[in-house]
Amino acid sequence: MARFINKMDAKGRIFIPAKVRDQIGSPMFVTLNQDQGYLSVYSKPRFEEIVDQFSKIPMTNAKIRHARRQLIGEALECELDGQGRISVSSELWKRIGAEPSDEICIYQMGRDALELCTKKYYDELNESQEQESIDLDGYEITGL
Repeated sequence: MARFINKMDAKGRIFIPAKVRDQIGSPMFVTLNQDQGYLSVYSKPRFEEIVDQFSKIPMTNAKIRHARRQLIGEALECELDGQGRISVSSELWKRIGAEPSDEICIYQMGRDALELCTKKYYDELNESQEQESIDLDGYEITGL
């Protein structure tokens, strides 16, 4: 896994590194992330799996309806262009405070998912958490 930094162009496009786009494929689905300040990018099979999971949950719960609107309803299907870029809507970029020519951090979150945030947000977050350790107690993650 990795973190890459690329600039968004004036049209809201961002270059997806070849290593990553080869694994995720095209189209990709860009949507809001559960964490403020981030967008999620999913492969088509992964996004379809998420949609299927939501369809199995009764829509009587207001939190589920809200999450479904935010994560599925705001999703944008993005095709890679000939130069390996995806075009993200200005509405989604605004949700994370990104503007044209901003540097964007691209986190590889497995073979079928990415997370995007502005470099500015990344730097601010790292400054505020500089002294904190990563607490994974109780999650049984081994091999670290």
